Amino acid sequence: MADSQKLLMAFACGAVAGGAVAFLMAPEKGEVTRKRLKEGAQGLLKRGQSLAGHIRGAAEEAITTASDNVADGAKAHRR
Repeated sequence: MADSQKLLMAFACGAVAGGAVAFLMAPEKGEVTRKRLKEGAQGLLKRGQSLAGHIRGAAEEAITTASDNVADGAKAHRR
């Protein structure tokens, strides 16, 4: 499993565990708890989208580098 996949999996597990603990330990009324959980979930969604964007950028860069290396190797082989 790639490091980025491990990081994403750890992030998801942490988010689920944190949500469960927050729900079980919440001393406020249900309405307040739901509002806090919603805000927390929205924050996690934004962080997840940001992480996905970073991973996508790194993958695109790796693909470009690999493609350039293959093209350079093909040119060298033709000579």
